Amino acid sequence: MSTFDQDLNKEYLLGQFLDEIYAQLNYDFRRIHESDLQNKGIDLIIDHNVKEYYIDEKAQLDYLGHSLPTFTFELSYLKNGQWKKGWLFDENKITDHYFLITDIKIKTQNIEEGFKSCSITSVNTNKLRTYLENIGLDWDTLNDLDAQIRNSDQEKNIPLRDLKEKEEGCLYFSVQKDEKPLNLKLYLKWLIEIRAAKKIYPF
Repeated sequence: MSTFDQDLNKEYLLGQFLDEIYAQLNYDFRRIHESDLQNKGIDLIIDHNVKEYYIDEKAQLDYLGHSLPTFTFELSYLKNGQWKKGWLFDENKITDHYFLITDIKIKTQNIEEGFKSCSITSVNTNKLRTYLENIGLDWDTLNDLDAQIRNSDQEKNIPLRDLKEKEEGCLYFSVQKDEKPLNLKLYLKWLIEIRAAKKIYPF
């Protein structure tokens, strides 16, 4: 099985596990399989109080068995050598909330046996972007930094004057990956403190 197929299989199995959790939470939901809606940042639609909420699930599947205090939000990446805007500020996405799936544990060493546990943090996309803009981290500013970083030898953790690196976040440039993504790495605890996010599972 190729790495791509393995990743798809992981996502499929995790989706099944998450659906069981959403059912436990009594969510009125439906999983989205249409590629046009998925490209708009919708993995799940939740109906609540006569309103639909568009959910984009973001899972730390590369860190199975690890509990990380941070999550990375994509600012930009390269596709076939061409610069592309990441999902955090992509105006083509219509996501209402990111569900950050972290602290993912599997039952055995064989992922086919299924998942044992995870944590889910819901991030309100508008609240997060508005907060970032209010502290000086709007798209234009981050885009300028993006260009500077890609034309320098900086990599991994890159401090931002508007964030405390060890408590709130920083930029993270993954030069070792083919897509060379530049991400905004933010602490989950801080996202909850600024009321842009809340833990929804486990309670």
